[in-house]
Amino acid sequence: MYDVISEIRKLEEKYGEDFNWGTELKNEFFENELKKEAVLAPSSNVKAIARSYSNDDVLFVLDDKVYRIYHLTYSGGKPGYQEFMDGKAAVDYIENDFNDYR
Repeated sequence: MYDVISEIRKLEEKYGEDFNWGTELKNEFFENELKKEAVLAPSSNVKAIARSYSNDDVLFVLDDKVYRIYHLTYSGGKPGYQEFMDGKAAVDYIENDFNDYR
């Protein structure tokens, strides 16, 4: 099984201090913020699993199957997001995005 958190940690090791994503985060804080900002079904199971250290992007998994990177606003606005078919696609996007801006 593909482990998104493990794969992001591998990217942290691969790219070192320059890498702008990580899995050390206060999950509950970001999960609560997303619930304030986004319209989600009340029964949605939301987990924050990684965050960007250079902007307000956070990778969430919804109902253990949908991966989305939300750009949180912290101002009551609606956050934009990108959705991915699976965790591998999300991790590939994070790595490619990082390399595009280096």
